[in-house]
Amino acid sequence: MKKILLAMSVICLPTLAFADNCDSTRNTYDAVYCDGKVYVSADQELNKNYQELRKLLNNEQKNTLKRSQLAWIKQRDQECTRESNRGDVINTSCQLRKTQERNSWLRERTRECKTIGCKTSLLNEV
Repeated sequence: MKKILLAMSVICLPTLAFADNCDSTRNTYDAVYCDGKVYVSADQELNKNYQELRKLLNNEQKNTLKRSQLAWIKQRDQECTRESNRGDVINTSCQLRKTQERNSWLRERTRECKTIGCKTSLLNEV
């Protein structure tokens, strides 16, 4: 049994190691995989930044931010999804770029709230 496990690890390890080498992807599938990994991280950061900003807002501002965030998600999904003969196809590079842009926007609103106060009018931006 130990020999089988050793053989499997010798066979699988190089494949797994290369699959995580996002500096030089071999094909489109690897590129999508790598974009997906970075997107998951950016999405987690988005949730963290959103929650951090919410802590600084009053109830009215929280509602404004929520509406803005939902509108942004809808807009992002529309812009990053294209129709194909196989159904809708999500452009992971587009979703990553838009999410990174929104992260910057959320961090900027947080910075404003901490320095000069939260501006409700700016929370409406999509």
